[in-house]
Amino acid sequence: MKRLKIAPVLIAVVLAAAGCQGGGSKAADATSPSEAASGSCDRSLTAPVKAAMKRVADLPVSAKTSFIGDPQRAAEQVIARYEAGGAGDLTGIAFCGAYKGSSGLDSVMVSYYLPRSTPEKGKVAETFKEYRMGKTALAGVKVGVLYFECVSGKFGGTSGTSVLIRGEVRSRSEASESAAAAREDNLHILHDTSRTLASLLNCKENSGLSDTFSMPPEA
Repeated sequence: MKRLKIAPVLIAVVLAAAGCQGGGSKAADATSPSEAASGSCDRSLTAPVKAAMKRVADLPVSAKTSFIGDPQRAAEQVIARYEAGGAGDLTGIAFCGAYKGSSGLDSVMVSYYLPRSTPEKGKVAETFKEYRMGKTALAGVKVGVLYFECVSGKFGGTSGTSVLIRGEVRSRSEASESAAAAREDNLHILHDTSRTLASLLNCKENSGLSDTFSMPPEA
């Protein structure tokens, strides 16, 4: 599938708009934190990923935290956006969020997008490190990004259509853990949530994402 290339000079701008180190992400159709925390997101996230979300959000271990979201609904929205020709839309599709207590703004949110291309190697903002996971992964202290390719009949075609997907995890507060630990936590969160999304989309071979997470090497 032929993809448009983004000029290198625009890469930092794109990341700043859709995944920089700043505040909360712009996510469409987010699940309201007033909804029951016993939803499918709360059940699908593993205990290690929930702990990682609390660490990157700088929430104390003892803090009451709700994990809210609907992965199945998010997968359906990814398909609907693709069918509507929404590649390149900078509005994220909310997947799972962690909320301190059970209301208010999310402390950390995982969202998904349909980008037109991956960033050019070596041309990303200096706040990120590049890793070999999926098509490519970028990790900072407050933001992590994972690009992966999904080949699935849910996108049409007799043998399935290949679609590029971009996952993003973003926290509102800077973690008190080390930068290296925060980058690993962000990649762990993205690995597991992206495997869940890939499974719901029937992506071939789970988009090449390993069964279990291990810290990938730098690119």
